Amino acid sequence: MDSLEEPPTKRRKPSPREIGVMRKSSVDNSATFLGSSSGVHFIRIVYDAFARRSAHLNQNQSHSQTTTLVPGEDDQLASSPLADAVSLKNELWMPHELDHRPTTMGKVKPPFDHLVQWTRSYFDNWHPMFPFLLGPSLLATLEKISLVGLNGISTPDVILVRSVVSIALMDRRQMSARGKQSPPPVPAALVFRTVAQAMESLHALFCDPPTIAILQAAFGVELFLASVLRLNAASRIAGVIARTAFHLGLHRCPARFPCFAPGDEALRRRLFWSIYCLERYLSQALGIPLGIRDDDVDVCYPGMERHGESVDDHRLHLITHLARFSRVRGLVIELRNKSILHSQESSITATHVTGELTHWWNQVYDDVYPGDEDTTTTTTASTTPRLAPLHRLLLTILRHESIISLNRPLLAAESSSPEYRTALQICIESSRSLLTALRGAEVPLVWPSFTWGVWMSCLILVYAAWEGEFPIPAAARYAQTGLFILQNLSHRGSTWPQTCIEAIRALEAALSEQPPDHAPYTHLHPPYIQNAQLPSQNHTLNAPGHPNPLLHVLPSQQSALHHAGQAGPGPTNQTTGEANQTQPPPGLDIEGPTIEQSIFGEAALGIPNSSEGLPFLLGEVENLDLWSVADAPWLIQESYDVSSFHHFTG
Repeated sequence: MDSLEEPPTKRRKPSPREIGVMRKSSVDNSATFLGSSSGVHFIRIVYDAFARRSAHLNQNQSHSQTTTLVPGEDDQLASSPLADAVSLKNELWMPHELDHRPTTMGKVKPPFDHLVQWTRSYFDNWHPMFPFLLGPSLLATLEKISLVGLNGISTPDVILVRSVVSIALMDRRQMSARGKQSPPPVPAALVFRTVAQAMESLHALFCDPPTIAILQAAFGVELFLASVLRLNAASRIAGVIARTAFHLGLHRCPARFPCFAPGDEALRRRLFWSIYCLERYLSQALGIPLGIRDDDVDVCYPGMERHGESVDDHRLHLITHLARFSRVRGLVIELRNKSILHSQESSITATHVTGELTHWWNQVYDDVYPGDEDTTTTTTASTTPRLAPLHRLLLTILRHESIISLNRPLLAAESSSPEYRTALQICIESSRSLLTALRGAEVPLVWPSFTWGVWMSCLILVYAAWEGEFPIPAAARYAQTGLFILQNLSHRGSTWPQTCIEAIRALEAALSEQPPDHAPYTHLHPPYIQNAQLPSQNHTLNAPGHPNPLLHVLPSQQSALHHAGQAGPGPTNQTTGEANQTQPPPGLDIEGPTIEQSIFGEAALGIPNSSEGLPFLLGEVENLDLWSVADAPWLIQESYDVSSFHHFTG
């Protein structure tokens, strides 16, 4: 009789594609995760590269702990239950922005023209990107508020109005910075005062059977949280919204069902693609799996109906462009960040994704760069750009963000490989273009990923200069451009632009100390790792079919290995059993403060400084030559002081 036991499986070697950050809190034994599509792995590479040669960064102990984090991680603004409660309850608005005069909340009856003023920027900036509601319907709701107050409208409408007014009020900060006149202060009852208030407003709604109105209200809250870079909170709501959308059948094309009137079909289609686009952005920004998969969706793009008569509405061109782009964004995430058990990553699939991105760009190009108005055309409609300047800028930035996301993971390859050098030059080009486009923008920079794009672009250019692949003066110039853009973004009140500013300034200062005769270092491989006698067993590092992974041991991990070996003989070659006498170069204090501790704070990256953490990474690992401890999942112990987070007001 055959045994019912499954045969033992061969231990799988980790891949850089799977690397993410798992943060373990020492307060309540909880953990949070940040995936690699967020760029956190590259952030680690950059800081580690600087750590090996920068006395400036090694000596600087004053940087915030959040410099390790990716913009939008609001869960990391505080790491204890008490601090998290404090950060969620912090007031989002400044005193002069709200009308705090005593009044009964439900009886506020502001004039209709004031309500239009308070929501105008939302309709200008956000409604074309996410047309999840009908403009005339919202205006009718505003008119009703001016007559009977908030008590006269439904709970979903109250939540929707607060979301729209809150988003517009946040936009006003950037518009006021450009010298535009501000409308009157907004009654406090018309906005969400805190992040907690926004999230708590949905509790009662989700207890009721789902409706389109409830879904619109929930998406309005999600969009507001994303606009203020509270991405973890927005993502949690997005998960509920996606499931609710499935319950309502929004993932099926409404034109296939006779029960929907044409107006209902259009609204359901617009609402679904709005949910889809924002969910894809949050998945990439936080490095989490896709919540809506393309093979479960058959909804047609607006103006591209396959199941019925297609009506081309130029007002929906932007959401169509964004929906098609979001599909490409999902392809990039699946290509570079899928679990190795299910990954289809290869040169062929990479070429396919690159082709899809180029195809999308060719389709939107004429909308991004409309032709000259001095043409022989006679109709006004033909000479008027179909997209506003902000939205043309957005499509340009999204293109460069995806190019960076597609090529950045290849920077973990050998610096001498053509893949690495090609990817680095492509990232340099897109980083330069992204910063230049945002620097010359004459529009409010409201899109949440602009902060991530500037941060990642500055890291790439400074890192390329540090590695001798880009002129240092040019990198410093673009870093200044990034700082200028982040100052603009900081007007929105989020702490993340200022956090990125501090980090870029530190890297720029370290770059300026680099000697003129600096020679490029071998990428990611300090001499004491390059010369180490790693066991080869059955494969070589350059064996066909076995691309070189990231072979790099951080100083903090070297320290852990050192301490683990103090109780007995030194490290040995696992193949020969002979002692490995490889030592770090003189002057490198591997047991001193690491760059992660110096720049990132106490939440140092790497394995625990004790032998107990080693079996998790090194125990019974086959073919050690094909991977290193840097390929293992990151485990970070956190022990934050609650008082150090008082300045995070969102």
